[in-house]
Amino acid sequence: MEQDDTVGSIADRVRAPLETVLGERPTMEHVLLVLFLVVGVYMYQGASEFAPDAQTFPRLMAGGTAVLAFLLLARNYLTVVAPLVGAGLGAYLTYDGVTTFLADGGGLVSLVAGVGLLVAVVGFRERFGEGVESFVAEPMQVMGDTDTTEALAESETEPEEPPADEADSETADADRAASGEESDSAAMYVYEIDDPKGPVVTGLLCVGYMLLTFTIGMLYATPIFVIAWTLWVRMDVPKAVALTVLSFVTAYLFYDLIQDDIAEGWLTGWELPAPDDLLGLWIHAGDLLQWGVVIG
Repeated sequence: MEQDDTVGSIADRVRAPLETVLGERPTMEHVLLVLFLVVGVYMYQGASEFAPDAQTFPRLMAGGTAVLAFLLLARNYLTVVAPLVGAGLGAYLTYDGVTTFLADGGGLVSLVAGVGLLVAVVGFRERFGEGVESFVAEPMQVMGDTDTTEALAESETEPEEPPADEADSETADADRAASGEESDSAAMYVYEIDDPKGPVVTGLLCVGYMLLTFTIGMLYATPIFVIAWTLWVRMDVPKAVALTVLSFVTAYLFYDLIQDDIAEGWLTGWELPAPDDLLGLWIHAGDLLQWGVVIG
């Protein structure tokens, strides 16, 4: 009993300053956001090993992940934090665009984006902060059309009405289960904010994605990660297939047009056959089979 009290007091001492900094009670969601922030920064720095032209896409993705994770962590202070982050990002993009333009004549997109962001932050600071707050702090549910903040407000304001007849409700639930009917929210996994299962599994999937990238390369690690995630959230099969195909096509376009090193494990040096090589082998095998049939 004393040990439980000691653990509880330690947890309270740790939770109190975090709650003061975050402006809300810390949950497993914050742990997951910190993981996204760390991974985004790491991947942004790691992309510096690519060729200059190949750095753009992974740095945009990693940088976007890190910035959005940070904004979500600071969502209770967005009217102040968002303009500061926007000013810093605009200054960085402007500097990068200027240096790139002076070096090889490129970087115009970065320069225009940086200047535009600085103008928006300086000239419309309040509107910029309110816009970012509306975008970040009022998200829409994934794969759905329900505003989570409105649903939460309605659930808090409307009193809960007891069922008129529990027996009838149980019968109705049994009939729906027998007929195979499910609500829209039952198609995907949802979890309570204090439930560590969802954030922990998502974090493990992200770590697994990084390990696969270091082992077999990003080309095939990307669709494997997407498949694992869609299975975890129990996504509908058509949506899961479409999302997996889209992820693989995106990875392949990056492989084919920008940087073919993503098909190779960064640490192991393993390189699985690329899709075009597999297609060539398949066509060659078909020709051999057809030739064998003709000879026979």
